[in-house]
Amino acid sequence: MSAAGVIVVSAVLITAVIMSVFRSGETLAALLDLVCTGSTCPAVGLAFTGWAIVGGPFLLAGLIILISTSGATARYAMLACVGLGVVGFTIVYAGIDTLHGTYPDFVPLHVGTTAAVLALILGATISGGPAHHSWERPRYSSSARLPSAAMPLLAVGVCELLALAAVLVWVTAFR
Repeated sequence: MSAAGVIVVSAVLITAVIMSVFRSGETLAALLDLVCTGSTCPAVGLAFTGWAIVGGPFLLAGLIILISTSGATARYAMLACVGLGVVGFTIVYAGIDTLHGTYPDFVPLHVGTTAAVLALILGATISGGPAHHSWERPRYSSSARLPSAAMPLLAVGVCELLALAAVLVWVTAFR
């Protein structure tokens, strides 16, 4: 990535995060209006929404880099997904303060979001770094094993899916 590309992408991501802080209450209210009906908010819907806001874009970023052809388009698409995850995290945690009292229970939303963030941290921690420090798509060898460059993306994706399953089991069993 060129220096100009890094500056432009960084400026766009920083602007998106700042704008999401200012518009977080409105955005979160609109999102919750899709999930909630009348005066009830289903716990499963809130937990899935919390996970999807953060975990979904990170899972999509891993899938993009694994299935796309190498090039600038894949890099920018992956960066956009990561930016969506960061903006989603900002919207959830900055928007909650403005919505207290409007919706009955935010605990499943927080649990879903926190599980997605913890899955990202766990997946990145257990996978280690790629063998080569490149943004290029990992190439498969003739031995049909996954290359080491794909392991961080695979570990994060598996942890995100496990976090989603754990959150949904928690909501259905204990809520």
